Amino acid sequence: MGKLILCSGKSTNRPYVLPVIGYRAYSIEELCYYIYNNIYSIDESLFTSSLIDWIGAELGLEARAEKLDQLIKQGADYTTLLAAVLCSSNYYTEQEIKQLLQKVDGIRAMPPARRWFLRANSYLKRKQYEEAAAEYDSLLVSKEASDLSPKDYGDVVHNLAIATLHIYGPDRAQELFFHAYERNRREESLRQYLYTLWLCCDNEEFDKKLSEYHVNNILRDEIVLRMEQLSSDALQSKEMDELYRLKNLLSSGERREVREKCSQIINRWIEEVRA
Repeated sequence: MGKLILCSGKSTNRPYVLPVIGYRAYSIEELCYYIYNNIYSIDESLFTSSLIDWIGAELGLEARAEKLDQLIKQGADYTTLLAAVLCSSNYYTEQEIKQLLQKVDGIRAMPPARRWFLRANSYLKRKQYEEAAAEYDSLLVSKEASDLSPKDYGDVVHNLAIATLHIYGPDRAQELFFHAYERNRREESLRQYLYTLWLCCDNEEFDKKLSEYHVNNILRDEIVLRMEQLSSDALQSKEMDELYRLKNLLSSGERREVREKCSQIINRWIEEVRA
């Protein structure tokens, strides 16, 4: 979860699994934490009968569950439902809840395309790259995309490129960064495009694009210096030594040992991500 949550309310052995990211809430405090930190990616659909039943039966908050059920039947608005849940525990102060509800009002007043973009960005920020990419893709082919200015459209493509880079690598991201810069003309999009170009193409193509986009010497030197430094660091890293050993084992026909070593490396990476 990334944060130690002090729970004063009842905790259950039967968690409620929240949508999209599969977050498991075991207490009312954890549910409030999820809502507070995922406000861009949730809406009225959060308040299902199964969630209300869970709050009443599993957390022992029968009165709160009844209140939520009544509010839904009465057609209460989204912020009222949010407030009813957030006020079920003392995890957030009254001021924090008011500030969140003000943010919600601001979100609801935004154009649909802007809300969509911010929802996708929330996934990207949490490193949920596949979910983020799916949201950006859907936005770009939606009717709401016609409301985006060229700059805003380019920014969506730029963030899609970041998600794509983490999922598929620089080859797939390169063209997206190119299209992003063609629309938003932001230096950051150009910089990322040139980074991926350095990784995927030869020096001749890299120099050709530098000339084509009139990249000044300062930016060019920054990019070259950074990529050369990263390449040097990679060659000297412990991980690169492991990959060289794996390559030598594979060349010598030690396939069983290669599989075992690969499994050990992957398991270590998984543990590092979970830590």
